[in-house]
Amino acid sequence: MELLANHDASGGGQKLPWIIDADPGIDDAAAIITCLRLGCDVVAISTVHGNSPLENTLQNALRLKELCDSSVPVYAGCSRAILEPRRNAPEIHGRDGMGDLSWGPLGSKHEVEHAVDMIIAQSHLHPGSLSILAVGPLTNLAVALVKDPSLAQRVKELVIMGGTSGGRGNTTIVGEFNFAADPEAAAIVLQAGIPITLVPWETCLKNLVTLEQLQEGGVEALHNPLAEAFLAMTAELLDRTEGVLGYRGFLLCDLLAAAVVMDHEVITEAVDVFAAVETSGTYGRGLTAIDYAKLSGAKPNVNLVLDVDTKRVAALLRQALIA
Repeated sequence: MELLANHDASGGGQKLPWIIDADPGIDDAAAIITCLRLGCDVVAISTVHGNSPLENTLQNALRLKELCDSSVPVYAGCSRAILEPRRNAPEIHGRDGMGDLSWGPLGSKHEVEHAVDMIIAQSHLHPGSLSILAVGPLTNLAVALVKDPSLAQRVKELVIMGGTSGGRGNTTIVGEFNFAADPEAAAIVLQAGIPITLVPWETCLKNLVTLEQLQEGGVEALHNPLAEAFLAMTAELLDRTEGVLGYRGFLLCDLLAAAVVMDHEVITEAVDVFAAVETSGTYGRGLTAIDYAKLSGAKPNVNLVLDVDTKRVAALLRQALIA
């Protein structure tokens, strides 16, 4: 399988630098594992509040780094949203954010520099080629853009898991978790002028990865420490998904965004649209407003991913788990 989006489309074959901005998180774990194990040039992982408080998401990023035998530096970012009261999801990800397994002590430490400052610094090191995979609340990116508005001119691309394509909320009536956890941040990022590929909640709902897909090609290869740890932390997700959606599978939203980074051909349907985030309203705060009918007169600012090749996504995750 050719990995496309991680390479320079100009034909030089040069890998492009990526930052992963995440709130690990079980589905973040799938995304981070896939990128680190399949050769994405990850120059840094920045952590943010979200699925669990920052102290947990930071530890989880360090643990994933160790599980993947990676030397990528990890940075602590924002511990709270710009305005929104803190939202976490222990009912999905566990109290520690990664399945509440009996993890051993960490052997690595995070960097001293704040994630916001790291993002700005990396944009100066790689002007025009740095891309960012954002799979948590967008607070770090928004604060970086406020601190240095010229950052937007130096970032090549954002691939974001967040928002909705049809107003189907999972945290509020109309709000997806990552955008609802910091609506102001999401609004700032979408308005920044950076090319954005957006993987929304509804696309994730219809593209669950199954255990059978991960086992295709033989279960023996999954008998390794990384794969066993991942399957252990995701074990309860299968039962939970079946209870909520009526069918069994891993709802790994952030994995879909990582798959887009690693192999752009996973996208089977997408549309260029103008998208904005509602930051007020009794029921509408956190809503992703999509201008399908082109009524706003605004130019498209996101490439909205409406469907993906789930088998191709699952194959990437399997490859990462057994690499």
